Amino acid sequence: MSKYVFGSLALGLALIATAPVQAASSWSFTTGGTEANANSFGNTRTYSAGTNQNVTISAWSDTKNATISGQTVTNAYIEKAYLGSYSGGLGVTNQDGASGAGDNDKTSTKNFNEGEGTIANSSVPGHTMDNLNRYDSMLFDFGTGKSVALNSVTVGWWYSDSDITVLAYTGTGTPTFVSANQGYASLLSSGWSVVKASAGTTGTANYSNAAGNLLQQNTDASKYVPLVVNDLNISARYWLVGALNTLVQTLPGSPSVNGGNDYVKIAAITASYDTPEPSSIVLASGALAGAVLMRRRRKS
Repeated sequence: MSKYVFGSLALGLALIATAPVQAASSWSFTTGGTEANANSFGNTRTYSAGTNQNVTISAWSDTKNATISGQTVTNAYIEKAYLGSYSGGLGVTNQDGASGAGDNDKTSTKNFNEGEGTIANSSVPGHTMDNLNRYDSMLFDFGTGKSVALNSVTVGWWYSDSDITVLAYTGTGTPTFVSANQGYASLLSSGWSVVKASAGTTGTANYSNAAGNLLQQNTDASKYVPLVVNDLNISARYWLVGALNTLVQTLPGSPSVNGGNDYVKIAAITASYDTPEPSSIVLASGALAGAVLMRRRRKS
């Protein structure tokens, strides 16, 4: 075997061995999971789709340092909320009502601080991920050194409307709001990216009617409809999914989504890992070893 052929073969096999292969995985959130920091704001829930395929989820909402004037909330930072597990999927209870139990208030006659509830005393639809009074969201962390392309998000139980916002963290390190004061309005200038294409050159974070044809308030998981997301095929370790959030990105002049009244629980996701396929590495390594052995035999 000539040095040229041998070198070409080695290079080709090396490229095969190291080329990223997207392996599809799915996680269901209607049952199971392991909770850390249970019964506290800032808890997390971890779910597995197989060996070394874990996702850890936390809940967040813009309830910190808010200035309330009538029914208008300004200057609010994102802080930890409570991630609850229910038959219809994962939901969020934020810290609005930490000193009370006004979880189900949707009227304009009460203060905004009464608009959510407590971990021990929350009721539907308040413990959904919603955009009433505050914007709730879930942070999906696939782990150190992992990068995934989110493929679909499945809304389970929902109420009123089911529009959602989806972002991928393409910055460096850990998302800023995890450790510092930050509002939703600055996410797109702080390492977060939209993942849905739109007309022209500008993408969008907003998805309309994420529940598809699912019946409102349904807890029958067999009827849930996955929503295909991320047509830009972005990969990231961190993903943020929330009820439609107009602080992240304003709606266009003629929006196909409504601005509020979205109450959703997330029942499942699917994602593709950007990792070398082990079987390809083994195959390539074996082929290369065989080529080396053949060359040695020819020399002898």
